[in-house]
Amino acid sequence: MGELYDDLSHKTSRIQLPSKDEVMTSFLASGRLRGRGLIALAAAVAGSVVLAGCGGAAVSESKSSDEPIKIGVLLPYTGPFGLYGKPMEAALTARLKLDDFKVGDRSIELVFEDEATDPATAVSKANKLVDQDGVSAVVCCATGAATLAVGPILAERGIPQLGPIPNPDGLSEFATAAVAAPTAGHDAGKLGTYAATDLDYRSAVIVASDFAYGHEVAENFKKGFTEAGGSIVKEVYAPLGTSDFASYLSQLPDADVVFAGFAGADAIRFVQQYDKFGVKAKMPLIGHGPLVTELVLNQIGPAAVGVGAAFYYSSTLDNAENERFISTMKAANPDFVPSHFTAGAWASGSVLLDAIERAGDDATDGEKLAAAIRSTKIEAPWGPLAFDPDTGYAIAPTYYYTVESSATGLSHKIVTEIP
Repeated sequence: MGELYDDLSHKTSRIQLPSKDEVMTSFLASGRLRGRGLIALAAAVAGSVVLAGCGGAAVSESKSSDEPIKIGVLLPYTGPFGLYGKPMEAALTARLKLDDFKVGDRSIELVFEDEATDPATAVSKANKLVDQDGVSAVVCCATGAATLAVGPILAERGIPQLGPIPNPDGLSEFATAAVAAPTAGHDAGKLGTYAATDLDYRSAVIVASDFAYGHEVAENFKKGFTEAGGSIVKEVYAPLGTSDFASYLSQLPDADVVFAGFAGADAIRFVQQYDKFGVKAKMPLIGHGPLVTELVLNQIGPAAVGVGAAFYYSSTLDNAENERFISTMKAANPDFVPSHFTAGAWASGSVLLDAIERAGDDATDGEKLAAAIRSTKIEAPWGPLAFDPDTGYAIAPTYYYTVESSATGLSHKIVTEIP
């Protein structure tokens, strides 16, 4: 994306993993293990990756104030989520550039690595950032499995971890971890309550991806919906990467509404086929934010019109920080498409600048920097950002919006903020 992209180099080599690591990756993506079970498996299998200098001790010892503070950044440049890496890098870099990559007289240096949409690779690269690059904190990751796999590794070594986008619940176990967004299930749970009360739906069908993300948003929607008096008629789960949803759509019984938990290419195909096979004409479709995020709207096309979603971010939010974020990015690249991925990367930059300033001379002390991150209060593109002191996940608003069509294309129409 213009100069912010072209002037940056990336290391995208991947290690050859033994079969045990391939098994770990499969389980992490399957959704059969989540939360504590998923983290335990990640920590156990990560030991099979050959890592130099991984002694388990914290390495973020105090450094000279003349030296730059190094921040490692793990993003996916390759693999299924590879399209997100460069835009997120551009947004994080642009935010720090506004402050000349400095806090006071102290310079900040970003060190980027490719987590390749793979948890075992993420573990390897995290240790490389700590052992070889000497980073004081790590921004990680864009995929839930990688985030949870890296969590116990960085925690053991006393290195702060900052997640830039919603991730599955689980990092709250580690005092060194924080996420600049709510859990993946947070907005889905609020949507469940809103659907049963304000939207007045009494019955719902759930259809979602059969992996960690899909199950977490489905479970939270179900909880919110049923506790508010609604009933779930049926739950249907499709494998990650499904290209033909016909057999799954044919399983959907009649209900007042259908909740969908899909992201990326799966979201594009599902919404298109939901309309193509005539289901949309019978039952309205709502979902978690990534179902109709800005990155997929134009690819979905007219089938997205009228679909509702609940999420903590939309590019159409009217606030000063969202305007600054979008205008800065569009100045570098007029074709820039804002989304929660890039808004989260931008907000992560703001969090780091604030925390490093407040940590002062202790900014390279892992525990003290982690504490400073969790006590951060800033303005993010979606509104005020603060962290839950008990979990480390951000406390954020939830907006309900629908997709509408205009002369300039498809966009979100904010209906309300869900309390």
